[in-house]
Amino acid sequence: MKHLPRYAFPAAMLMGCAAFPTAIKAQTPTEVSAQSEANDSIPDFTELDEFVITTRKEVIKSDGAKLSYDLDEDDSSKGQNMLDALKKVPMVSVDGTDQIRVKGSTNFKIYVNGKEEPMLTANAGQVLKSMPAESVSKIEVITEPGAKYDAEGTGGIINLITERKQRKDGYTGSLTASGGTNQQGLSAYGRVKYDKVTADANINYATNRGVERTQDSTTDTYDFENQSAYRLIQRVRQKFAFDYIGGGFNLSWEPSEKNLFTASANIYSVGANVSELNIFGETWSQAGALTASSLQTGHGKMENLGLSSNASYKRTLDDKGQNIILAYGFNLGKSLMQIGYLNDFTVGQLTTNSSEENRNENYNREHTVTADYTNPIGGKHNLEAGLKGIFRRNTGDGKQWTGLTPDDLILNADNSMLTRQLQDIYAVYASYTSTFGKLGVKAGLRYEHTYMGMDFLTGTMNNYRRNLDDVVPNAALTWMFGPATNLRLAYQMRINRPGIEQMNPYRFSIVSTEVRMGNPDLKSVHNNTLTLTYSNYGRIVGGNISLEASQADNSIEEYIYYDGMVKYQTYGNIGNMRRISLNGFLNWNISNRFSLGVNGDIFFTSIKSTSPRQSNHSWDGTYGANFSYMAPARFKISGYGGQSTGNITLQGRWNGWYYYGLSIGRSFLKNDALTLTLNASNFLTKSTHWSGRNATPGHLQISKGINPQWNVGLSVSWNFGHLSDQVKKTGADLDNNDKSTSGKQNGGIGL
Repeated sequence: MKHLPRYAFPAAMLMGCAAFPTAIKAQTPTEVSAQSEANDSIPDFTELDEFVITTRKEVIKSDGAKLSYDLDEDDSSKGQNMLDALKKVPMVSVDGTDQIRVKGSTNFKIYVNGKEEPMLTANAGQVLKSMPAESVSKIEVITEPGAKYDAEGTGGIINLITERKQRKDGYTGSLTASGGTNQQGLSAYGRVKYDKVTADANINYATNRGVERTQDSTTDTYDFENQSAYRLIQRVRQKFAFDYIGGGFNLSWEPSEKNLFTASANIYSVGANVSELNIFGETWSQAGALTASSLQTGHGKMENLGLSSNASYKRTLDDKGQNIILAYGFNLGKSLMQIGYLNDFTVGQLTTNSSEENRNENYNREHTVTADYTNPIGGKHNLEAGLKGIFRRNTGDGKQWTGLTPDDLILNADNSMLTRQLQDIYAVYASYTSTFGKLGVKAGLRYEHTYMGMDFLTGTMNNYRRNLDDVVPNAALTWMFGPATNLRLAYQMRINRPGIEQMNPYRFSIVSTEVRMGNPDLKSVHNNTLTLTYSNYGRIVGGNISLEASQADNSIEEYIYYDGMVKYQTYGNIGNMRRISLNGFLNWNISNRFSLGVNGDIFFTSIKSTSPRQSNHSWDGTYGANFSYMAPARFKISGYGGQSTGNITLQGRWNGWYYYGLSIGRSFLKNDALTLTLNASNFLTKSTHWSGRNATPGHLQISKGINPQWNVGLSVSWNFGHLSDQVKKTGADLDNNDKSTSGKQNGGIGL
């Protein structure tokens, strides 16, 4: 609830009125001026009663193609991390292992202020868990990207907006400090405008040092064809300490009405130390005898760094909105995981080295250039066309050292590999939007040529090159029953291209019996989706409901196979996926003090493969709810909660999870400049539990774990200044969402 300034009106104007303004005669500016001159003074209202006009800004909005969640209006997000905040967003789910899905898919992209952050997408669970929610003002979920967007990303786009709009003055800013049992954080934001230049900047810091929490998991693997090593039980205990720092800068200069220059940059860094890693293993025979027992003690570190910058120029050609936009962008990303451990066998013979160390380091470099043209015709028609080039040079460096002690490690050349991935994408698009009475029409076509390959700078594998050509159409029809009610039918094709982490064949292992590796032979995949959406946005009740069907042949699937008791996880173009879903959300403004929102979806998924010959299908669903209540004495109470039945993979299933939280906050000082918020989440239980199972021919694996996710914290925020002008944008499309992200985003065992 937002309180606007108080307005006092003469009692005679309100007397006897059941509801104003029916008793108030409208006056023109001339009449008001004449009355003021006649009175020669401003009327004295000091002895009259007052009333307060209040308004509510919606937390959730959607037009059927894009949904937005306003974190600034959600007090329950104060003191949380971004991963917790995402759990409340419709069409987004986060399971017990911190894996994110958009509309049930792990193939999506993450942007910051409309620009892709490649490393953030690749390590979403790890980075967002350390990012404070106060660093973001709004979350957008774009489920129907048009022809102007890159053709990749079946699930859609999560756009994190850090820009904020406040009252006009000449500068504005905010400072936020939060602390809790999960993590502590500091955030600062500022914006200033001078003449025709507007700039803003933000910086955020979070850490869990001092409040690290232990995570426990157990994996039970059965090899039905092995008599002596029939069952392997592994218990893992791990603890991490991390530091997150991120920031951004935006600048716009508008020397004239027809010229606009912009520049921006964003950076984030996450550093984590493995403060505890113990892996206890037992091997049992089919007769029930203990044949081997081992203890691995590990140590290591993880790093993620992302940097993006861009500049653009917009030239407006006429007063009807015809314009040209030119832009350039650069992205740099780095990820590092280095784990070393000691092996101690108390039963059975030592079959591995006493000491090992694994290091996997990836670098991503990306240049993007675009040229876009827009021409509104007659106020009802709009033509868009453009060119885009993306040039990537990525490297992956994986090494393993083995030895009897940590001091005499020797490089294992058989499991060390240096690779270089190149990917050049040339795209051209055109789209048309128009309205014919109550019918809105949108259609687009995009052509992309991809030249890609991988060089193996070490080892014996052969280099390769590949050319891909994709024609990607999309179309939508919208029937507008009224200003706030419509029915939308949309078709879109999206493609998945494999990323370097999926193609890199280096065998990375934290646990000696688990190996993760990529597949250099992966190909891009086409996904077709048809969606019917009904939307109704009333003042009291509003929301939408969608029915969707999608299919993809030869889809990239993560799958598992075994060599003895060693589990290998890799990727292949082996899937045929079919999905039907029904999803929607509803907002209800019960009164000017109380609002309620609910969302949910139910979907049927079928996945089949020929090699390995397996299939899986299931009905699943999720639901969530949130409320906001402005209590007496201006205390704001918020709550949220949700649950999922789980989801399937080609070879297994992850069981369901749930979450909930409450917060109470109050603002103080003039213009509510100081806000205190007390929040708590998952506080009725000490830990949350997750479980899953995976079945392959001859093997069964059952996994379960415990994560201490409960949190109680306090957030303090101070706002200052009165500037409302936002940093302007040219509208340049530097959003590269063309790489596949199928599979675990947290890299399996780890954060």
